[in-house]
Amino acid sequence: MKAGFIGLGRMGFALASHLLRNGVQLAVHDIQSAPVDKLVALGASRAASVQALAAGADVVFTMLPGPKQSREVILGKGGVLAGLRRGGCLVELSTIDTDTVDALAAAAEKQGVRFADAPVGRLAAHADRGESLFMLGAHDADRGALEPLLLKMGTTVLHCGAPGSGTRMKLINNLMVLCYCQLNSEALVLAGALGLDARKTFDVLTGTTASNGQLKEKWPVKVLAGDLTPGFDIALGFKDLTLACQAAQSAGVSLPMGNLARSLFQLARHAGKDGQDTSCMTDFWAESNGQPPVRL
Repeated sequence: MKAGFIGLGRMGFALASHLLRNGVQLAVHDIQSAPVDKLVALGASRAASVQALAAGADVVFTMLPGPKQSREVILGKGGVLAGLRRGGCLVELSTIDTDTVDALAAAAEKQGVRFADAPVGRLAAHADRGESLFMLGAHDADRGALEPLLLKMGTTVLHCGAPGSGTRMKLINNLMVLCYCQLNSEALVLAGALGLDARKTFDVLTGTTASNGQLKEKWPVKVLAGDLTPGFDIALGFKDLTLACQAAQSAGVSLPMGNLARSLFQLARHAGKDGQDTSCMTDFWAESNGQPPVRL
């Protein structure tokens, strides 16, 4: 099988590298040359354009920053669907909105291209180790071919339903993940203000039912260690919260916690936190309340 991978950012590069390491014949493309160069050195081929990549592939993976980029790269002139043959397969790994994923699925079907969405769960560090989780939206007839390929990039594939269901599940997942950022931050900053030791507080919060994966796995190696390099950039977190809030509005569902978290992320961005990991919300909350940064 010949595969193509478009979008070699923080997550995309890691995923593509695991396809190569697991013996997949891979062509790659990105607007930045550096990640392409690195993967070519590992054995990938360099595609001159998106359309050329798609024309030479049986399956194309896209991992892009958001809905706008996905529409341009897949539906635009010279895009993926302009090159991918009938019977080929397009797998959208990006976190996008429900209208966009439905539009991609419809356009692919119209051209005789199989479509699936498989947004990525877990942290960037998991992707580095080949331990990603995929929320797969695909027709049952396509699962048999797609799941083994996804497992070359991760350890878990959860079938969520028909095409489009993976994206919907990712929005629900990230709503919880990103709301935890604020809740964790409030708890840790309050603990410091009350004179509690950060390590003892962390041990209690991760040893009871208050624990969550963000606090237990991510916080100790990111903000609590003083490392704010983006595993998940706060700007992308804000984008995902916006998508979840928009989906809720379209569905007629109230989302008070999600909308509040989105507003707080926006304030953090205005305070200069773009380019930092989402865990920087703890630093932002400490600064906003005149408290020192929380560190273990």
